[in-house]
Amino acid sequence: MYEEDQEGVITFLRPPLQKVPTTTMEVFYNPKSELNRDMTVVALQVFISHYKKTKVRVCTPLAGTGVRPIRIAKEVSGISKIIAGDANPLAVQLMERNRNLNDANDLIEVFHKEANQLLGTFTSIQERFDVIDIDPFGSPREFFDASIRALRPPALLCLTATDMPVLVGIRRRTCIKRYAAVPLKTEYAHELAVRILLGCTVREAAAHNIGLFPVLSFSVNHYVRLYCVAKEGDTNTWKSVSQLGFITQCNDCGQRIISKGLIPESTSCNQCKSEKTQQVGPLWIGKLGDKKFIEKMCQILDTFALGKKRRVISLLNTIQMEVDGPPTYYDLHQLADKLNIPVPPFRKVIEKLSSMGEFCVRTHFSNHAIRTSASEQKLRQILFALITEE
Repeated sequence: MYEEDQEGVITFLRPPLQKVPTTTMEVFYNPKSELNRDMTVVALQVFISHYKKTKVRVCTPLAGTGVRPIRIAKEVSGISKIIAGDANPLAVQLMERNRNLNDANDLIEVFHKEANQLLGTFTSIQERFDVIDIDPFGSPREFFDASIRALRPPALLCLTATDMPVLVGIRRRTCIKRYAAVPLKTEYAHELAVRILLGCTVREAAAHNIGLFPVLSFSVNHYVRLYCVAKEGDTNTWKSVSQLGFITQCNDCGQRIISKGLIPESTSCNQCKSEKTQQVGPLWIGKLGDKKFIEKMCQILDTFALGKKRRVISLLNTIQMEVDGPPTYYDLHQLADKLNIPVPPFRKVIEKLSSMGEFCVRTHFSNHAIRTSASEQKLRQILFALITEE
């Protein structure tokens, strides 16, 4: 019934692969999330090293086949205990078989419990976790409160969201209900998805006097992924909350206006004065990662046996370049279509804007886009100029 497979340094049993993984699977397993798991073991190692953590306690309350907790146990140094759980009894049985297959009994304790119940079991100070990894099929929203209560700051909270139609604005009302934020279906919607998820998590953590700070966040394939360091206290909480705000997009000139606070500063465009604007938020408007943290991840990649190493390297390098840039990006293909001109070479666009003192790099969110401090109006002028030169 189960088939043997390999990932990282482990061998494991999994159900037969389906073209599209669904919740109706006997035991849920998604091979496309290998990149996610590759990133996780590297990020955990950097976090442990940076905060000089010892005897690290980890919780993966939605563990499925057990691939994620077993890889953490076998590939990350400094782990003292991993609590792995699942509400599906068949998943628990398979997880135990995979744990035994990889000789990880001394580190991994398996529970047959619903995720929130499992997290709620470990809320005493001595039993809380240094790392919690929430990797659901769909939204992680229902696990925010229990996860934050079970953290032992400074701690690392890892979140996956696969409800992309909700976060990118296709299912607008559901996003408002679920994340208490207004989305926008636009060219940079995948970045907005990351910022909406992060903003909602930050607000939840603030209620517990905990500040969350993203060290790495990205959107690839079918999901959004966040890695946030949790820090206690009024100062940290306020510092985190102060990075919440709104993004206002002008429908006439394309200007994007960033405003801090939980109340938008204005509904009109500050460039063309148009009242035809759309507002997104509240969401996270700060940096989506920590450059030094990402650099350290790049430095230790060779110590891991990653199946998706080339993709990990490419992704981290691009994120590292763009992480200090301003919010939102521009799809050059869409912009060129609006102007009815061919798309100039990306290299020339980046070189031209950089020579003018503008921040300009590629973005991991889209192969057709750049992240730049230039306005859309300036970007249009550059595209026209480059086409004319040719």
